[in-house]
Amino acid sequence: MTLPPIATMLRHRPPALLLARVETFDGGSLACAAGGRASWRWPDVLEAAAQCAGLLAGLQPGGPGDRAVIAEYREVRVHAPTHDGPLAVHARLDRRVLRFWRCRVEARAADGRLLLDGTVTVASDAA
Repeated sequence: MTLPPIATMLRHRPPALLLARVETFDGGSLACAAGGRASWRWPDVLEAAAQCAGLLAGLQPGGPGDRAVIAEYREVRVHAPTHDGPLAVHARLDRRVLRFWRCRVEARAADGRLLLDGTVTVASDAA
């Protein structure tokens, strides 16, 4: 499946748009390369992971599209407070309840080192 550019699927615009491109999408999971900066603080890493979860939820049948909002962060573990260099984020759909999509997220350095992981729940803004 060929996806349109990320900027057309999310309502974020630079510098708030932290995802640069989709690497893989299989329906239930999405991997993206994050971009726009050489140095990352953990809140920015979490935001990039949340954008990946929002994009994944928006791509689901009946998903919220570009009107998704973050309803909850849960069990977020920060493994590195800062990171210099490329960043890869991954979201996997865990479950859907009504208008809520719970996604497991993680962010990794180019060498595969885990920087952050947790759960992000995405909702339709009409929920």
